[in-house]
Amino acid sequence: MDTAVYNHLMTQYRPKELTKYDTHKASELRSVVNQIAKKTKTSPIYMVRLTEAKQSYALGVKESSMLLGTGLKELSDTSADGVFSKKKAYASDPEKVGVEIVDEDEEKLPDEFSLKVEKLATPQYNIGNPVYGSSQSLPGGTYKFRISVLDDMYDFQYNIKKDSDNAEVMNGVASFINKANIGLNVGVVPNDSDDRVRMNIVSDATGNSGDERIFTLTDRNSDGKLGIVDYFGLNEQEKSATSSKFYMDGVEKSTLANEFTIGKALRVSLKGTNIDGDGISIRYRPDSEKILTSLNKVKDAYNYMIEGSDEYAKITNKTSKLASELKYLVEPFKSEMESCGLLFEEDGTMKIDESLATQAINDGDMQKLFASDSDLSKRLLGKSESVKLDPMEYVDKLLVSYPNYTKEGVGYSYITSLYSGMLFNYYC
Repeated sequence: MDTAVYNHLMTQYRPKELTKYDTHKASELRSVVNQIAKKTKTSPIYMVRLTEAKQSYALGVKESSMLLGTGLKELSDTSADGVFSKKKAYASDPEKVGVEIVDEDEEKLPDEFSLKVEKLATPQYNIGNPVYGSSQSLPGGTYKFRISVLDDMYDFQYNIKKDSDNAEVMNGVASFINKANIGLNVGVVPNDSDDRVRMNIVSDATGNSGDERIFTLTDRNSDGKLGIVDYFGLNEQEKSATSSKFYMDGVEKSTLANEFTIGKALRVSLKGTNIDGDGISIRYRPDSEKILTSLNKVKDAYNYMIEGSDEYAKITNKTSKLASELKYLVEPFKSEMESCGLLFEEDGTMKIDESLATQAINDGDMQKLFASDSDLSKRLLGKSESVKLDPMEYVDKLLVSYPNYTKEGVGYSYITSLYSGMLFNYYC
């Protein structure tokens, strides 16, 4: 065998990740050897003239059979960490309420509930005195001021250049505070009634726990001169912060922020109000994204085996044996598969309609289709194991002699390694 070709193909076809379904117990390894020995007892002797096309095809279908097996095992896994066991939270109106599970311990999740949002939590909003941007500002010098944000205090010192105008000072102070990253957003906005401008300050924090403000500003000039805070009116509150108000299954609730966590397991984000509409339902469903990932493994592996078989048949002018077997295998289940969003093209390849697939996942039909005891899963998994065991079954070869059925077969455990067995080194 051409090792350069082998190494190249291994980088192309080897799965990029290994899962728990790709690891094996000692008993499973013995079973693989026994299957090989049993197979060779009744196998004819043949010779294979290796070509790059044959090697590429054999390696490709072998790796695809492994990926197909992994996808099928993931979909049939009913354990606590199986793809159908993972839940995802959904809101009936995601534009108004967002939900996300943040703890893998699903026992901590609250029961399904309904929300009506009357009021969102809002920040404190200050807006300063209107001034003409081109007018001369405060006299040049050093100005000190203090900002209190919740329980923290920050002292600032800002130098104003001689003959600076209001626009220069306002933009400089705004940038100075914003860079401090203390939970305030400061900007310069136009006045509503004329061409003057104002400074505005908005808090990151929201909610009102009493009469106290989220933030305050005070001048700290020791010589009694007019300071930046008073001159620009930075401590003038335009709107006070408010807390959210909503009803959870009819029970009134309130929070300081629009995002909160229930039971340390479910994060809820309030985005809009719906007090006059129907309640927003919060429900749990299987995590369709994880299930679709496993479905795509099955689809990709199945399609490669179909396309690879057809392409190899064109090169060798032989029948597309593996593709024919796969199409025959799934034919009795096409109606069920298509109702679950697994559709088939004219050439026999598979595609996924994600909207139909997601609906089938939510309705439980997808889990039934790929259950470990379903005929579809058993037939597909059996075929993937067969191809993985001996992909050389599907390449053209010269038959030398049939086995002697009048005698007990011997069985040589490593006979399939003659051309492809080295691929067993990392998954068996």
